[in-house]
Amino acid sequence: MKQRLSSILLLLLLPLLLSAQVYRTQILSPKVMSLQAHLADAWNKAPVIELHSEQQVSISFDEMSHEYLRLAYRIRHCNADWQASSMNELDYLEGFSENDLPEGATSEATTVEYTHYELKLPNEDVRLKLSGNYVVEIFDRDAAEEEALLLQVCFSVLDRKIGVDAKVSAQTDQAYNDKYQQLSFELQTPMGMIERPDSDIKILIRQNRRCDNQVFGISPYMTSGNSIRYQHHPSLVFAAGNEYRRFEISSHKMAGMGVDRLFFERPYYHAVLFADVLRNRSYTYDQDQNGRYYIRNREADALQTDYQMVHFSLPVDKPFAQALYLLGDIQQANPQAAQALIYNEENRAYECQLLLKQGQYNYMYALAVSSRNSENESLSLSQTEGDFWPTANEYQIFVYYCPFAGEYDQLIGYQEVVFN
Repeated sequence: MKQRLSSILLLLLLPLLLSAQVYRTQILSPKVMSLQAHLADAWNKAPVIELHSEQQVSISFDEMSHEYLRLAYRIRHCNADWQASSMNELDYLEGFSENDLPEGATSEATTVEYTHYELKLPNEDVRLKLSGNYVVEIFDRDAAEEEALLLQVCFSVLDRKIGVDAKVSAQTDQAYNDKYQQLSFELQTPMGMIERPDSDIKILIRQNRRCDNQVFGISPYMTSGNSIRYQHHPSLVFAAGNEYRRFEISSHKMAGMGVDRLFFERPYYHAVLFADVLRNRSYTYDQDQNGRYYIRNREADALQTDYQMVHFSLPVDKPFAQALYLLGDIQQANPQAAQALIYNEENRAYECQLLLKQGQYNYMYALAVSSRNSENESLSLSQTEGDFWPTANEYQIFVYYCPFAGEYDQLIGYQEVVFN
């Protein structure tokens, strides 16, 4: 009887549990690597496209085999907080909500076999009718239900109705030219469009596309006429961090930037990086890509781009009290990168090995801490990389609008601003 009641309760709660899921771009299967999502033909631009434009989001990844798979994708509309919205598919999609993925291309003459897939949205099969946030889920039609979902990618569609004027300063409310950067911005709106800025407008801010320290739901500092200002808010003060570390593994023959040595040991080529050091005492400028990675092979075509086992090492006298992670888009290159590094007592160093596709990579070491809103675990760079005001960070500002009795969160403003 108790078991039956538990089952009934679970069925009743299931819709609530599903609706509470917060989506983010991530690999969900160990069979997938090298996930990238960006504006088509612009690898270093966020996946944000204009509504009813010719722009597309480009999604690519490798499935680590040469097996024939029947892969498909489906698209969901999301709220400003990246939970699934209540919109009907007929309201936000034109075409089919579930479609077959374009056929993949198999690797050639590589030590690691893979099939490369690419998807662009919107396309001939599906068009997007509303602005806002979307998640595309890619799955295997023939796999068991618990193994079917391979990955999910978040992207946004912009219907620009307002202007966003933003700036970043090292002269913050906490300190001047120290270890922080402060964001301030102004929304320029059509007169009378937004009656209740506190409730009708939702703001999402990310630093270098990070989700762990994002800011959501702050209130305006001042409203005057058609101007809505956001400034002097504690959540707009960000730890500045440091420039990302870099390495290059674009050749099997020549050690690239940051690589100590290369060797082959079946079944992989191995790239041992120079041992890293803590950088929390001083700042050195470097022209990084703010956490991104770029796939390239010096000696061959795209489908001959191979994988290498990359060895990371961060020597420290004793382990940190908190878990240590790699930070950056490298977590989308190999899902194992999202796992905590292991401290090797014998070598007195944090170590990990990741199978990565040839190319150029950014990364940092970060420690787990409580986030600023205490709801999710965030990452801190203060003990490993340091926080220095000159760091060239990117900030992404998303402005959503949902008036009273509105059905969904419209994305009406978007701005990227760089501190350099």
